[in-house]
Amino acid sequence: MTGLRAVIFDFDGVVAERGFRGALKALAERCGLDYPPLPGLAMQALIDSGYVTGRGSEADWWRRLEATLGPLGDCARFRADVLALSVVRPWQLALAAELAGAGYATAVLSDHTDWLDQIETRQPFAHAFGRVFNSYYLGACKREATAFTAVADALGVPPEQAVFIDDNPDNVARAAVLRMTGIVYRERTAFLRDLGAALRRPVGAVA
Repeated sequence: MTGLRAVIFDFDGVVAERGFRGALKALAERCGLDYPPLPGLAMQALIDSGYVTGRGSEADWWRRLEATLGPLGDCARFRADVLALSVVRPWQLALAAELAGAGYATAVLSDHTDWLDQIETRQPFAHAFGRVFNSYYLGACKREATAFTAVADALGVPPEQAVFIDDNPDNVARAAVLRMTGIVYRERTAFLRDLGAALRRPVGAVA
């Protein structure tokens, strides 16, 4: 092993397909909205409503989003899309098990809500990781340094001994400020190559 001792995965867009963004695209089609601004607006509403950190409710978030965008229909339909489109990637679960077998601590750090509990019920994934940290319960999201340091502390490693993987470059940059090794996830082959280079060992399907 290198000096790296932990590998921390984002959920939406890394462990699973982009269910939240997929649901936003479906919402844009239903309501005749321009899609590109939606992820930023929806995330800001999650933060402002407190829903992403467990201080507000789904209804609070939906009201804030409607205050910006106008009537959006039933949030239950949006939630159903999130749950249906957040398809867990089996190869990522296999990779987590492989890393654990090699002695690395593994974890998920997700800016999700209580929707993640419902995804776990439908598609169990938590068993493949040592810990799952959800901003909804952590009380901090990845826009805050405390989210990263809390996870590192819980795993018993200093930040500089952890790899953090996210499909959002801004989150990876925030982790890098804390001296975590950051990997921006774009697609499977490049990701496995990048992770293997960071760990100095072949991982997954890339030898």
